[in-house]
Amino acid sequence: MTPDKRKTIAIGILLLAGAFALKWWYRTATVDQLGFVLTPVTTFIGLFTGTTGTFVPEQGHLFGELGIVVDRSCSGINFLIIATATFTFLWLRRPDGGCARPIMTALIVLGSWGLTVLANTGRILLMVYLDRYGLHPGPTVHEALGAFFFLASLLLASLAFDRILPRSLTASTN
Repeated sequence: MTPDKRKTIAIGILLLAGAFALKWWYRTATVDQLGFVLTPVTTFIGLFTGTTGTFVPEQGHLFGELGIVVDRSCSGINFLIIATATFTFLWLRRPDGGCARPIMTALIVLGSWGLTVLANTGRILLMVYLDRYGLHPGPTVHEALGAFFFLASLLLASLAFDRILPRSLTASTN
C-alpha cells in the first residue's frame, strides 16, 4: 500500500469516526442543540409553504398554520451519518487521494450536510402537501414514505458523487 493510499484511508477513518461520534452525541442531544440541521430545514419549509415557524425551546419549530412541529425526531441526523459513511466508502474505493484529499473531505462533510437538509426538507414537505390534499398517512405510512424519500435521495446523490470522483485514479488500477 502506498503512503498516499494510507493517508486517504486515515482521513476516511477520521470521517467514519466523526460519523460515529455524531451518533453517540445524538443519543442525548436536545432539539435546541440540533439547530445546525433543523434551522435550515425549517427555513426552507417556511419559504416553500409561505408560513412562518416559531422555535419553542425544548420542543422544536412550531408551524401552527401547517399543524406540525419539526422536532428532534425530524432532524435527519441518522441520515447525515449514513450519507457521510456512504460518501466516505465511495471515496475509499479510489486508489489514492493525492492533493484532492482536503477538497474531498470538505465535499463529503458539506455535501452530506447539504443533502440531509434538502432530503429532510423534501420529506417534510411531502407530508405537508399530502395533508393539504386530504391524504393523512398513518404513522407506518408516514415512516415508510420518509424512508423511501431518504433512500431515493441517498441513491441519487451516491450515483452523482461516484460520477464526479476522479476517473483517472480508477483507470490506473485496471
